[in-house]
Amino acid sequence: MTASTKFSKLEREAPDPIVHTMNQYFADPDARKVDVSIGVYKSEQGGSYLFPSVAKAKEILRNNDPGHNYTNMSGIPEFINGARSAIFGDDRAKQGHLASLQTISGTGALHIAFVFLREAGYTNYYLGLPSWSNYIPMIEHVGGKVQTYTHYDEVTRKVDFNSVIENLESAPSDSVFLFQTCCHNPTGADFTKDQWIQIADIVKRRQILVLFDTAYQGFASGDKDVDVSPIRHFYDLNLEFVVTQSFAKNLGLYGERVGALHVVVQDKDYVPNAQSTLTALFRQECSFAPAFGARVASIIFQSPELLQVWKNDVAEITERLLDIRKQIHDRLSKLNTPGNWDHVLNQQGLFWYSGLTPAQNERLISHHHVYSTSIGRVNIAGVNNSNVDYFCQALDEVVRNSS
Repeated sequence: MTASTKFSKLEREAPDPIVHTMNQYFADPDARKVDVSIGVYKSEQGGSYLFPSVAKAKEILRNNDPGHNYTNMSGIPEFINGARSAIFGDDRAKQGHLASLQTISGTGALHIAFVFLREAGYTNYYLGLPSWSNYIPMIEHVGGKVQTYTHYDEVTRKVDFNSVIENLESAPSDSVFLFQTCCHNPTGADFTKDQWIQIADIVKRRQILVLFDTAYQGFASGDKDVDVSPIRHFYDLNLEFVVTQSFAKNLGLYGERVGALHVVVQDKDYVPNAQSTLTALFRQECSFAPAFGARVASIIFQSPELLQVWKNDVAEITERLLDIRKQIHDRLSKLNTPGNWDHVLNQQGLFWYSGLTPAQNERLISHHHVYSTSIGRVNIAGVNNSNVDYFCQALDEVVRNSS
């Protein structure tokens, strides 16, 4: 058959698995359905959550609307300053070693980071698995190559730190190691403080370059400053590295696409080079980042009162996530669900890497209308006081009755 289109070489791509699961959930009419798939924080009532700090900032913005003109190509200055301080602290942010860019959330920050690093001569990446499924295709999209190693030990259900160290010691010195700063997606298995110190020592000795992906700042400890202490430790060791930053989760600004990219340059003479390169790359791809969400964030960053509200917001969310983990663990223990479920308590952040198989997850959906992911990643925030019993009973049945 003769093709009738000039685009006949294109193949039909499969839908993203998590988006597919989310669409299944929305189409399911069953009143018992539970969504623990896509990584979005949900309220106790199961709906979207508006941070009190964001609600107040939006009211201020509504009364002081600057209109819809273009902003700055490298980003709204007040936003950039606040984003820097959130990651590095006020003092480090002002020392002149940072080139920064407002980006289209965390994914946009990663893309520009990969392109920037390519311009700087870095195309070889090391990534621990399992990890966020978008990293590898994004790196390969810009011509990079990815060497993988084991981040998570399926037996101990903790970080496979020996694997991390072995790869740091054996990788070529021009390699980029991509690390998630906290709340590892999908495993929830983070490095300890001592492990970060060991990593930093090797990185400094071997001249490895690190890219920190920071998407869940505050959701591990409940304190935004504590969660980025590895980044600040690297900075204090006079290391050069790159940080990507998203405010989708820790300000709930998912659809507003609010993010930033920071490059630490120890030689201040080269900061303008890095800054101009970032801006030029962004010009070629996007020109200007979205303004609304960044303006909301900027209002919070500039207000000591709202900064405190935001701090409380993040602490309360983290406390709720910890409580949900405890409730799940308690109920599975009372049900005598086969297996050891301590990892629901030991992992951190939005996600629980449950260990369920693809077949078990399919049974959760088909028999119980519980929409998890095929890799067994559970969004803890999708569980609440009204559905935790049903969720745990469903999980118990699946574990007992499927291979």
